Amino acid sequence: CSSDLLKAPPHIPLRVLPTSPPFSMGLLGKGPLFEALWLFILMGIIAIFAGLADTNVIFMFIGARSVLGLAGYLVMQIGLWHTEHKWDEDGSAAWLEAAGGDKGLTPEELDAKYGDNGGGKAGQVVPTEPSSDDQGEVVIPHDKLKAAFPLPMGFLIGWWLWGCSYIFPLDGSVRLAPTGYGIAACVISVFVSFVASVPMADAVMNRKDGQKKGLSLLFLLGWIALGIMTALDATHQLGDKLDDYTKAYIWLLCMLGPITIIMSQKILFGSRKMGTKWEASGKPNFHPIVYNMGGPLFVWGWWYLWLGSCGNPGIVHKDLIFPDINQTYIPLFLNVRTFLSFFFGCAMVPVVRFLDYSHDEDGPWLGANDEGRVFKTWYAGTDGTYFGVFLESPWPFLIAWVMYGVSCFFTFDNGVAVGAREVILVVNCLMQGVDAGILIQSNLYAGNAKGKQMFSLPFVILFIGLAINVGSTWGWLSLLLSFPGAILIILGQKTVFGARKRGDYTMQNEGKANPYDKVFVYSWGEVFFMIGWILICWAQAMPE
Repeated sequence: CSSDLLKAPPHIPLRVLPTSPPFSMGLLGKGPLFEALWLFILMGIIAIFAGLADTNVIFMFIGARSVLGLAGYLVMQIGLWHTEHKWDEDGSAAWLEAAGGDKGLTPEELDAKYGDNGGGKAGQVVPTEPSSDDQGEVVIPHDKLKAAFPLPMGFLIGWWLWGCSYIFPLDGSVRLAPTGYGIAACVISVFVSFVASVPMADAVMNRKDGQKKGLSLLFLLGWIALGIMTALDATHQLGDKLDDYTKAYIWLLCMLGPITIIMSQKILFGSRKMGTKWEASGKPNFHPIVYNMGGPLFVWGWWYLWLGSCGNPGIVHKDLIFPDINQTYIPLFLNVRTFLSFFFGCAMVPVVRFLDYSHDEDGPWLGANDEGRVFKTWYAGTDGTYFGVFLESPWPFLIAWVMYGVSCFFTFDNGVAVGAREVILVVNCLMQGVDAGILIQSNLYAGNAKGKQMFSLPFVILFIGLAINVGSTWGWLSLLLSFPGAILIILGQKTVFGARKRGDYTMQNEGKANPYDKVFVYSWGEVFFMIGWILICWAQAMPE
């Protein structure tokens, strides 16, 4: 490519913040690493028990239970994200209005003025205006406070739909056949929906610490009870055909799902504008983190719970891996191909986050110099302050892409078969990794909108080609998973680039960070990204 596409435009000054020398951080930095590792831990645990079980496939029958459960989750997520986004944006805007602040300032400027970090990090320009502490406590008018937190009807309806799914059997039929455990799970779903909605909103909005702690305990107990009842309901319906490891597999899905969802809420509350910080101090968080793992883990937790609640374990043989059982289904095979596909495909979510998190936090670039080239050492990324120089480099991204492609080499019975389609797929993945991980990223960091746009078109074309290739298995039925997956991944990246601190806005405005009121923690970007990777990994897991 032309060298000018790897250079920063002359109007954007390149600087290296006065931090530790390059590579001095070693393998790990100071960023929140465990929330990313948790995704890999979850996949590893499930893979171990899947490998030990007699079962080699999970059939997801497309019937009343699975469709109603999926619809409930989707409605609930849409309702929750709408409500939380409105509270974050309208609540923080109301506080700034009452404080006489400007919501159009960058997060760093507002954090330096109103936050608790006493002037920000090294290298920042710190405003000299007095902090809000010098101005007395800021009080949001009650009417504006209440208007910022509407009744979360979508959240409630979604929970009720999910609860109703338990009255239908696992076999996909529309007959009403609830077990005692299923009825209990339905009741618990309604209970959790109320605990987490109106009274919780009141506790958060009005900073009622005692009420919040009590409701949080009920929320936690409700989720654990729901996981237990879901596992008991599923294993009871499946009966004696389950071996001990398959039962453990279902129990793990039903329990790790709720635990992950609870963890995701904790992460989101610490990252958002009107969460933990608001409850503790009565001030918004002026250091929001868009690239947190809360949204992706929320999606992953619900996917695990949906699999545990609606999946039907079975055994198929290599001469008939897609049996005709007079029921519409989507199979999830428990083999090496599936593990590699999900482990490295869904690894894209935390791997992309490592580098983009550092960039959003204004992490200095390795290789930056007075000539204007920010990726002269193309094999390096940012300086490793947050996650270490390796994780903040292009290499994890390239490795994940290549290994996702290599997963198609494995057959249903864990053999290896490589043909033209498989080779083309791996080459496609390698090109995608280079294009997105090196060429697009380097132009983003350089603030070069022209260069980023130039390499974004191949990114889309390569993804469409990948979706078609991956979707060609299972008589082209895999395309029903791979194509929506690719679209959601592209849409997720496009969305989060508009919501992050240093994305599209930064390239279009001479290197300036996104204004505070345009930085969205409850963006749909990371949610779309995670759902898209689940779908395209599921498609990749389908053998020929």
